[in-house]
Amino acid sequence: MNALFQLLSDQEIPTLLEMMREFYAQQEMRFDEPAASQAIHRTLANADLAQIYLIFRGTELAGYFALTFCFSLEFHGRFALFDELYLREPFRRQKLGKAVVAFAEELCKKAGIKAVRHGTQNPVVVSVTEPKVNAEDAAAEAAAAAAAAAAAPAKGKGGKAAPAKAAAPAAKK
Repeated sequence: MNALFQLLSDQEIPTLLEMMREFYAQQEMRFDEPAASQAIHRTLANADLAQIYLIFRGTELAGYFALTFCFSLEFHGRFALFDELYLREPFRRQKLGKAVVAFAEELCKKAGIKAVRHGTQNPVVVSVTEPKVNAEDAAAEAAAAAAAAAAAPAKGKGGKAAPAKAAAPAAKK
């Protein structure tokens, strides 16, 4: 059976809160239901903040995910963050997570969102739309990388950082 996704509505809030309680308990995190309820209502009132989807396997409720939206200079615009992804125990290890990621990436592509960040301990950034790079941008990026490398502390004996040298003041134009 395929994964199905349903955008959260007011009627499903109690069900979502129940799953959030399960998720937070499994993660040994404190669950503040009034605060969670208020945040959910804010997202339903303003889809520019986030979207919350229920995940179904056939007709069975398997879990939920929340995709929040942020602005990034790095991505030159909006990007999405997987804020929460929860699958109930019987639905794990069935490739539903991959289906969720594919669905979220497709939503983002259609909305012109530049990237999706997966909220793990070591975040992975998945480019959804390729930024247009021209020669001038590539040259500026190369110059910035060279400047960063030049500014990195030099290594002295034993791999320790060498003392920093005073930088000359920038020339005035």
